[in-house]
Amino acid sequence: MRRGMIYKAVWILSLAAVAALLIYPTIGMKTMEITMLNSATEQQKTAVAGLFSERGYSVETKDSSVLIKSRGLNDAVMNEARTLEGVSDAKILKLWVEEKLLAKKINLGLDLQGGMNLVLRANYEGIEKKLGRKLTEKDRSEITQQALELLRNRIDKFGVSEPSIKPSGNESIEIQLPGVKDPASVKNALGQTGRLEYRHVNDAYTAKATEWIKGNYKEEKMPLDVVAQDKLIEQIASGIKLPADLELMFFYEKDEETSQLTPSYPMALTKDVAVDGTDISETTVNQDEYGQIIVSFKTTSEGAAKFAAATAEKFKGTKLAIVLDRKIRNAPNINEPITTGSGQISGGFTYNEALTLSRIIKEGALPVDLQIVHESSVGPTLGQDSINAGVKALFVSLIGVMLFMVVYYKGAGIVSVFGLSVNILFMMALLSLLGFTLTLPGIAGFILTVGMAVDANVIIYERIKEELAGGKSVRMAVVSGYEKAFWTIFDSNLTTIISAFILFQFGTGPIKGFAVTLFIGILTSMFTALYITRFIYEIISQNKRIKKLSI
Repeated sequence: MRRGMIYKAVWILSLAAVAALLIYPTIGMKTMEITMLNSATEQQKTAVAGLFSERGYSVETKDSSVLIKSRGLNDAVMNEARTLEGVSDAKILKLWVEEKLLAKKINLGLDLQGGMNLVLRANYEGIEKKLGRKLTEKDRSEITQQALELLRNRIDKFGVSEPSIKPSGNESIEIQLPGVKDPASVKNALGQTGRLEYRHVNDAYTAKATEWIKGNYKEEKMPLDVVAQDKLIEQIASGIKLPADLELMFFYEKDEETSQLTPSYPMALTKDVAVDGTDISETTVNQDEYGQIIVSFKTTSEGAAKFAAATAEKFKGTKLAIVLDRKIRNAPNINEPITTGSGQISGGFTYNEALTLSRIIKEGALPVDLQIVHESSVGPTLGQDSINAGVKALFVSLIGVMLFMVVYYKGAGIVSVFGLSVNILFMMALLSLLGFTLTLPGIAGFILTVGMAVDANVIIYERIKEELAGGKSVRMAVVSGYEKAFWTIFDSNLTTIISAFILFQFGTGPIKGFAVTLFIGILTSMFTALYITRFIYEIISQNKRIKKLSI
């Protein structure tokens, strides 16, 4: 074998090895760790273990956790586990290829793993009526961004892992919540107008609450479940003998990678609201004289008096907490009285942090009333049935295509079957690398690609047969067959690629999933047909003793 052929062989084998590693998180055995509360009873732990054991999962019980092992674990199962009694948290542990490489799992859409899909739209008509003017495109865009921040804030309280919250068009927002069990409470919470308040922080009792946490709370993180949070708040309040005019709330921080809000520590606030969110008329992100990013704001005429009282000299050096939907999002220091109806908030912000804070404050100034314009939900059992049916259809179509190629093209059919297998491997690897979300239409695109993948082989084989019938040698027939077939294959696949691009550009949701699988499938099938199978025939045709092809 020539040196160039050896390099090609190494290149192809390397690609296949990398592809196999990339799809391992999708097909490999997964482990979910369910962490139990310290207060959880043995009966609760047994009930959790029994629930998953009945479903056919491998279960291992430890002192303070339950390990679940299966290839079918997904976000919906994890979110369901978090709602069980006695459970503190649940997470699917990362595989070594996810830790060491860029490997990702192919996520399942709501139609496959179960959950809830909502499309919401701000009540622009109500806002226009309140403002007494028509909203500009810039106004609508800003309101949509405010609504996104509001929704992220509210969705976190459901303990949902991997929620998808994204704009749908210019004025709507699409939300996907895997494994949500109580659609009514979700719709009720998401459809409400947000409430923003400004309250004074009591530093003395905040410090006492922090000390109580250090001495009495043994968990690594604050609980995500709202019921568990309320119970912990009650325990802290009782432990530090919190006065009747104060109440405890959690300060929330946002994870920069996931955008998820998580409770960090409790703070003691006055029950009296110092300033209401509607007392702010305008906020902007600016820079001060030292070049630091700040959030500037202006108050209403009524709000000016409230801010003057809330930031009076006696409060200098204390904090004024900004509370959105009972979550403390910021607590700036009061450096001087604000008596002019305008002020600024500084704190070493990045631009994005300041922009987020500005939107939170605007949420109080102009409450975004959200309307649900579309909703759908599906249970995980139906989703699993869909997966099973899709996989069955994929294997039936795959076996059917393979049998036809082997029967009709004999030895050449075996080569095409190998190429089809490699094509599926590369296709799944690319989808995994992209962190693709697979839906039922996506499975349909996968199946369609399997049928179309052998088209290139059929065209090539027919060209080679023509060249052999014309009296050319095996080597020349292979070279000529591939050269003559190239532009036919390229042109036919180019039109499909253009169609897939249009579907992706103008389609929504599942249609985009179909377009992505079709697009990637066409690219990988062209690569395997024109490069990998050609390499195999180049090796075969170099053997001078072969005078005839099995085709």
